[in-house]
Amino acid sequence: MFNKLANLPQAQRWRGQQQPIPIVVAIVREMAAAPRYLLIQRNGDTYHGQWALVGGKWDFGETLPQAIVREVREETNLDTEFVALRGIVSERVLTPEAAVTPAQAAHFLLFVCDLAVVAGQAQQQQEGAVAWFAWEAIEQLQAQQQIIPSDMAMLQQFAGVKTAVAHIEAEMISNIGQMQIQVPQLVRFNALL
Repeated sequence: MFNKLANLPQAQRWRGQQQPIPIVVAIVREMAAAPRYLLIQRNGDTYHGQWALVGGKWDFGETLPQAIVREVREETNLDTEFVALRGIVSERVLTPEAAVTPAQAAHFLLFVCDLAVVAGQAQQQQEGAVAWFAWEAIEQLQAQQQIIPSDMAMLQQFAGVKTAVAHIEAEMISNIGQMQIQVPQLVRFNALL
């Protein structure tokens, strides 16, 4: 099923996608006697009522740290700081009827980030309720099918991991879409670890 997605007509792609959509996803941990993780209960059309990691679309012009810190603030009212990029997940999604009829599909590129809380109290915003969960409570959500399965898998894969994925921010000055008149100039090429 998934190997035919590249040929799926654009009308059957979520919001007419042409490329994978970049999404930032946060693992926000609170250290108490045992670590607790921040989740949001989605209230939108997609995954309504399911618990998930906090995150959203990476807006044009933002750095990765800016995007994830903004998304966490918008969805939880928490001020956080970027710690590290823990992983990148290519997530392809098909509707359940894909095996028998033409499918609806989506493709996302998820940048899983580790964040530390700087200030504030987690509060519900327009995206849904937010709450802190100990690992045992997250496993109960999974057993009750109340957490998005890929978000659970990302928690299992990346929570508590100390290894960072190399993340480089590059900035250039160059003529885009025009005949090259000037020599391109590299302004910044920094690893953020």
